[in-house]
Amino acid sequence: MPHFDVVIIGGGPAGERAAIQAARHRRRSAIVERAHVIGGTRINWGTIPSKTLRESAMYVHGLKKSSLYGIRIEFPDEITIADFMTRERAVVQQELELATRALDRYQVQVFRGAGRFVDAHTVAVHGADGRTRAQLTGDVVVIATGTRPARPADVPFDGRTVVDSDTILAVPRMPRSMIVLGAGVIGVEYASIFAALGIDVTLVDTRDQLLPYLDREIAQILETELRRLGVVRIPDDHYRTIEQVEGDPPSVRVTTRKGSQLEADLLLYSVGRQGNTDDLALETVGLAANDRGLLEVNEFYQTAVPHLYAVGDVIGYPALASTSMEQGRQAIRHAFGIPGLKSRTETLPFAIYAIPEVGYVGETEEQLRDAGVPYVAGRGRYDLNARGQITGLTGGLLKLLFEKPSMRLRGAHIVGHTASELVHIGQAFLSKQAAAQDIAETLFNYPTFSDMYRHAALEALAKAGTRA
Repeated sequence: MPHFDVVIIGGGPAGERAAIQAARHRRRSAIVERAHVIGGTRINWGTIPSKTLRESAMYVHGLKKSSLYGIRIEFPDEITIADFMTRERAVVQQELELATRALDRYQVQVFRGAGRFVDAHTVAVHGADGRTRAQLTGDVVVIATGTRPARPADVPFDGRTVVDSDTILAVPRMPRSMIVLGAGVIGVEYASIFAALGIDVTLVDTRDQLLPYLDREIAQILETELRRLGVVRIPDDHYRTIEQVEGDPPSVRVTTRKGSQLEADLLLYSVGRQGNTDDLALETVGLAANDRGLLEVNEFYQTAVPHLYAVGDVIGYPALASTSMEQGRQAIRHAFGIPGLKSRTETLPFAIYAIPEVGYVGETEEQLRDAGVPYVAGRGRYDLNARGQITGLTGGLLKLLFEKPSMRLRGAHIVGHTASELVHIGQAFLSKQAAAQDIAETLFNYPTFSDMYRHAALEALAKAGTRA
């Protein structure tokens, strides 16, 4: 029975970084991974594949819709998702090779199979046939098993007309029309991607407001841009029944609780995710997941059993690849007393890879208003930005929020091209507690989208009656 300083269940971004962090500090670490490859959803089924499809959709949409360069492009009538995913295979393979090479370099042992607790220090590795392949012991165990799409019993998933985010990229044909049930991040991203490919998309949102945690002005612009792509959003509704309709090709019919009847070639169900904790035998170590299969942890990512940690999507919000990686590193630092950042990161940048992108960090205008914080907003507009005019990407806004009278930055919110990149400038200013004057006096290359930061700061200073 091999013994390790740390045994990590799950080889996604959180587990991978936890293992490497431990190995860098001369701790023997092992990963138990049930899939045939490491990397988790990030590399294999979610982040990398979906963003690759997004880039293809952006390219096609630009060629189809933009007359910027006076070029006319013809596309074949029949085109498949696989046609758009050629580069995805190369990118995924490279990411897998990099991850495998890193684990090999640090001599992290990877055990293939499903991990299950035998006791608080022992993890059994089970094969697909249910037989035990190995038993590992560890001073510390890290649960990094991630989540999977929720699959209600009354949704007839078949991988052909009804899919989830794990199976959508494997559908056999490109649909002509699509229904997306659920307007969270995943639903909005896929709705915009398929709409950009020229597919009729109906987005059924269970909430009245689109992505209610976003700054409302940013969300309204995003909704406007989605409409321009052709996305039809139905707010505050939910499916009542879903039925498959045979034909050539087959289709799917949805009746909503408010009585709407929708029919399309493909339905993407994207309402909620479930933690992968069902098969861990948590009861043997005195742990229990909540009704969504998620685990509760403290500020150091410890569960109720001090030497058992949980990191990544399996602990819920924010469930980002970037934060999952850092959680894995921080859990190891705490477990073994390794110097470095150990507290939860407060200034987290977020990105929604819709078309257009959304990036945000810090507080929204609504949060400042509800907290009674006096503030002033400054805006940089894509349609007034030289780079926006050059590229033709004018549908967007950069919004900075400053508290008064100090004019210290409290939030940066962006919707538009490269918002996921631009938000990091706001993150840097926010972490340094920069004031509007600091931002206004920062020189950016011209023409760039980044220069909108200076314009937004100058506008805020003018509103506050301060000269830059």
